[in-house]
Amino acid sequence: MNTKNNQRYQDTEKLIQNTLLSLAQEKDIHKVTVRAICETAHINRSSFYLHYLDIHDLIYKMGLEMMNDVGTMMRRSESVIDFFLTPESMAQMISYVKEHRAFFDIYLTHYAAAASESFSLLWENAAKPYMQDHYNIIDEEEMWYHFSFFKAGFISVLGEWIHRGCPETPEKLAEIILRSLPTV
Repeated sequence: MNTKNNQRYQDTEKLIQNTLLSLAQEKDIHKVTVRAICETAHINRSSFYLHYLDIHDLIYKMGLEMMNDVGTMMRRSESVIDFFLTPESMAQMISYVKEHRAFFDIYLTHYAAAASESFSLLWENAAKPYMQDHYNIIDEEEMWYHFSFFKAGFISVLGEWIHRGCPETPEKLAEIILRSLPTV
């Protein structure tokens, strides 16, 4: 039986994901079809649908997987917010984005709302307490605007960096991003 813990199932899932990324290099992501993925990967459509509902579900689940990886990196840090405020930790995360830039190019360009939603998970556990402690901001509406500004800027900078071919090192980009934050 082909279950999620089965190696064959996992191999097929990776094949589908890699095929999507390969096809997206050749044409616009919105023109990639389930049929094209199946033909290129030499799998049946039923195999695709065993894993995903459609292309959007595939990209959404890939995004969750990538965000889980970033979450694992964050949990290794002393605090979630420190992960975004130390050059080494931020460079590590940016290196991960660079390693998976084919996916993040699609995700940040065409699925920005999903990327923004994933980033918003930091709000309660990290950004809000940090703003209260370091900037003495107690008005939750004001805090949300500050966080939204940082989130949009961060996602936009990553997207622009990917579109430009990642010319700066992850360390240099982390430095640039951190310089744009207000000092405490």
